[in-house]
Amino acid sequence: MKENQEIPEAGGPLYTHSYTVEPAEGNAQQELPLPLLAKRILEVATLHAESWGIGYSDLIKSRQVWVLSRLSIEMTRYPRIHERYTLETWIEGYNKHFSSRNFAIYGGDGAPCGYARTIWVVINLDTRTSVDIGQIEHIARNIIDHPCSIARQSRVREVHDDNPHTHRVGYIDIDLNRHVNSVKYIEHLLDLFDLDRYDRQRVHRFEISYANEARYGTPLQLLKEEESPDNFALEICDDQTVYCKGRIIFENR
Repeated sequence: MKENQEIPEAGGPLYTHSYTVEPAEGNAQQELPLPLLAKRILEVATLHAESWGIGYSDLIKSRQVWVLSRLSIEMTRYPRIHERYTLETWIEGYNKHFSSRNFAIYGGDGAPCGYARTIWVVINLDTRTSVDIGQIEHIARNIIDHPCSIARQSRVREVHDDNPHTHRVGYIDIDLNRHVNSVKYIEHLLDLFDLDRYDRQRVHRFEISYANEARYGTPLQLLKEEESPDNFALEICDDQTVYCKGRIIFENR
């Protein structure tokens, strides 16, 4: 997106929203934290869906909600404190089960500093089963061929860790649906690495795939396995259930 590019009106196939990295939001490296970027991605997806009349405000009337299934973020740099940044989003495709929504992240200079790919489902809150997205005709009318120059999510197989970290789900972990908030999983996975690594390296690529809902009091195990230098497979589980799997690829600053 060029610096003076006109922002499309709400309701179109492309939607943009801008933020500023406030000092209180910055991480130890004085940058936009990855969990906050994930939160902004969720917000902008919601705003775009709301502009179409298929967001939370409308679906909840039928006891339905959008749920994030997969998220992949790849960044060449992160906006810094006081920098204004913009998220642009669009629908790449969909079928009866999933909707593919992509994002571009632009820095204050108007140049792209990263991209994201997301997969969404609609579930019925009473049955906890997926809803046929094909019934939402507005999506079909707004699919757009727009570049997203990062790879689709990789496959994470069984993760081996002889010394996993543990975490019991607490009050601050859960959301309005009374299960672990999707961003909280990201925070816990990032916390598997020490501050020295983040001072030396940035997260170049982060992936997460959500499988099951962890609820208050669940004792979680957090596993990581270095599959190749600076490339880690991740998993959050308990003795019986896998809640999510992911991947972090670091690069030197």
